[in-house]
Amino acid sequence: MIGIVAAMAKGRRTTGRVTPKGTRPAGARTPPRPPDTPAPPPGQVGRRPSPPGFLLAVGGAWIVVGVVILTTLDAGWRIIPGVVAIGIGLFFVRGAAVTVLRREGRL
Repeated sequence: MIGIVAAMAKGRRTTGRVTPKGTRPAGARTPPRPPDTPAPPPGQVGRRPSPPGFLLAVGGAWIVVGVVILTTLDAGWRIIPGVVAIGIGLFFVRGAAVTVLRREGRL
């Protein structure tokens, strides 16, 4: 059994990179640095904003749903889902307003 282990270990040779990554061989010069150039202005990062008309329509639909919940449900807890739906609608309306203001700021 020992003979098999010794034979397996002896047959291995080191192959591949000998110098560790990230180091330069001895005597190598430092590469010259490129001249400093001003960076171009950043472009649009991430997704483009949704059209304000669509956001306004979705916000209006949420507000209508909230009013319908407040007026038609008979349960005592109707205030909670009604206020939540109206709040979601106001967030969408706010998003539409911010999108319009950002587009006006770029022009």
